Amino acid sequence: MKKICIPVAVIFSISVFSQVGINTAAPQATLHVDGNKDNPLTGAPSLAQQANDVVITSSGRVGVGTINPTAQLQTTGNMILGAATLTNGTTGYSTMVRNNTTGELKVASSSSGNTFVFNNVVYQINNVSGDFINDFNTNLNSTQYTVIITGSSFITANGGGLSNSSTGTFSPKNIYAYSNGGTWHLSADYRGGSTADSINGSWTIYCLIINNTFMNSLGTVTSNLGGSSNGSATTPAGL
Repeated sequence: MKKICIPVAVIFSISVFSQVGINTAAPQATLHVDGNKDNPLTGAPSLAQQANDVVITSSGRVGVGTINPTAQLQTTGNMILGAATLTNGTTGYSTMVRNNTTGELKVASSSSGNTFVFNNVVYQINNVSGDFINDFNTNLNSTQYTVIITGSSFITANGGGLSNSSTGTFSPKNIYAYSNGGTWHLSADYRGGSTADSINGSWTIYCLIINNTFMNSLGTVTSNLGGSSNGSATTPAGL
């Protein structure tokens, strides 16, 4: 019996430079699959017809639900991720965010390249004026970050306490972060108090620094209680 050999390479070479269509007679990309077989015989499908299409373009872009992907992978519908491996507290992971205008996915970062949503910094500020920090510039960009003080402590070199020379008491500590000149500043003080041993003390201030990519500023809510101790606020727009 004779064996018949067909030069396969010759057959494939006929369509090397053509577009391939599956379920469509008018492919719009290098590979075009019309899932529902509802595309027109000629010309480009409508947006509704593209919804069930998958394409691979000549530049290697993949479009799902669109025949004109503008990124390496673009889908116009929802994506589902199955069970993924947990990080189990391991550090070194960044966060993906979506551009609400273009739909493009990116790795969130500040202008300096920081890719973490939350950052923790401890400021050890020694030899302050008694117990008073009037203005400590952290040089953290207030456009890029928001600073929240999560805790603090104060000590003097020999462990001396605080006192008020006139009354023997002092007001609770007043500590806060504020934006000035484009950076975050810290202020800390025991109002009305001073160190009992007249020795300058040291503050330890714990700060949570949040990447502003994830912050939504809702402005200032102002309320006038008219001299009363009770009142309520309007719900901020955007919540």
